[in-house]
This record gives sequence, structure tokens and C-alpha cells, in this order.
Amino acid sequence: MRLSAALAFLPLLFAREAPASLGIKQGKLSLSSPDGLSDASYTLDPLQPLPPLTLAEQTTLKLSFTVIDASTGAGVIPDQAHLLFEDTTGDESRDVTVSVGVKSSGRASFTLNTAKLPAALIHTRGTSNLTLFLSSLASPPLRPLAYPLTALTLSPSLLKPLNRRRHDLPPRAGEPAFAPQEELAHTFKKEEKSVGVIISLLGLGITLTPWVVLLGLISSIRPQTNPSALSSTSSLFFISLIALEILIGVYWVGLKLYQLLPAFIGLAGVSAYLGKVAMSGLREKRLKGQ
Repeated sequence: MRLSAALAFLPLLFAREAPASLGIKQGKLSLSSPDGLSDASYTLDPLQPLPPLTLAEQTTLKLSFTVIDASTGAGVIPDQAHLLFEDTTGDESRDVTVSVGVKSSGRASFTLNTAKLPAALIHTRGTSNLTLFLSSLASPPLRPLAYPLTALTLSPSLLKPLNRRRHDLPPRAGEPAFAPQEELAHTFKKEEKSVGVIISLLGLGITLTPWVVLLGLISSIRPQTNPSALSSTSSLFFISLIALEILIGVYWVGLKLYQLLPAFIGLAGVSAYLGKVAMSGLREKRLKGQ
């Protein structure tokens, strides 16, 4: 059984005996062309099959109908609604399935313009049996509907050569149809080279130079500094600055940026406040000393 037909009959797996079935009403199929020579209109009637149809260039096929519950006549929305273009040679791989749009009222319509044929239909043999499939998984389930419409032929001028599949390719003379292929090899990025000792020492020297200069300046001003004269606020400010330096060092060693920011922002705010208070205290002392 073809895949599309099997999908249409899925509700039969869930109900042994459905009380009603899907149906259609007000079904109509029409052909139209710019010159009007091939215009035709047909009413869908199970007792009167449609004649074979041929679609030429600049021809439009329109199909419209209403999906109903055959027992009540009320409009329903099917879970699946599609048209099957079944290859007349029996080659299932050449079958084409096209979905049909259905509105909330159950009204459905489908338009096929030969000027804009789906790519799947262009690469076919051009002759197919057109069948409408409807199915519903509603509760209670409705029996699906498979409605044969017509035998459809596309003009050869609309078609392109069939897509060649692997098994369709003829082997070269003296070669088998299948042969071992070249093995795929993957290459990966080479590991990064480690930095040389000389460059590492040079970078370390550049990094430590500001600290050496700072230590030299501290030693030069040490006689002028009286640690006992520092206020508690100044001491706390100095400690907060040291804590900031330690935090940055810890971040450099093993923290992520999102882990650093909360602590850094909080500690920086505390340092700014302590610095302001400490500077204000030193200013007052200097003014009193004058």
C-alpha cells in the first residue's frame, strides 16, 4: 500500500467500526486558459467519473469542495487532506502528494497553475491518476475517504527530464555498478606552540616593572609616612584597595567575568566611599594645621 494511502487510513487502526464516514459535497473541478479554448467545468459525482483531462501551457486547474460528515451533512475539518498524483506505470517513487487547504467551515480549494507547476510534478512522466484523500482522527473517528478524480496528463512541453537516481546510472563499460569509494580523511587544527622562554621572561619583566617602580617610590617616602598617624578610615581605605588588587588577581587566575563583576562592583563602591571619607578627614587635618 502506498504511504499516502496508508496515512489516509490511519483512523482504522483506532476504531474497529466507525459510525460514520467522511464525504464531500458541492465538489467542482474546472479548467481555464487565457484563450478560453480549453475551458471546462465538471461537478464531482461518484456515479459519473470525470473524463481524462490534459493540462496544456497557461492552463489552470481548480478543485473546490466541502468536507462533511456523511451521516449528518455537517462540515468538518479533516486532519489530512491531500491529492495523490499516482504514476500510471506503477513506479511509486514517482508519485507526488500535494496538500489541500481546508478552512474552518470545511470548505477546501486547490489550484494548479501550469505556469507555476511544483518542481515534483515537473520531473514526472506527465501521466498520473489523480485521487483525493481525506482522513480524520477526531473522536468519534470518521472513516477516511479515497475519492478517484480523473486521469491527468501534463503537456510534454511542461515537463523536464526525470531526476536520475543512483540506481538509474548505467555503469561504464567494464566497471561494476558499485565500487569502493575513496576514504574520507579529516584534518584537525594543529596544537598551538608554547611561547619561548625568552619571550616569557620579557613579558614577565614588563609586567613587574610598574611594581618595582612603586616599591621604589614607597621606600623613598617611607620616612615621611607615620603609620600611627593614619586614621581608621584611611586604614580601611588602604585595605579596600589591597582587596581590590587581590580580587583582580583571583579573577586573572580562575574566575569568569560574570563571577567577578558582582564582588568587584560592591568592593569598588565601598572603596570609593572610604576614599572620599578619608580624603575629607585629611583635608580637615591640613586646614587645622595651617
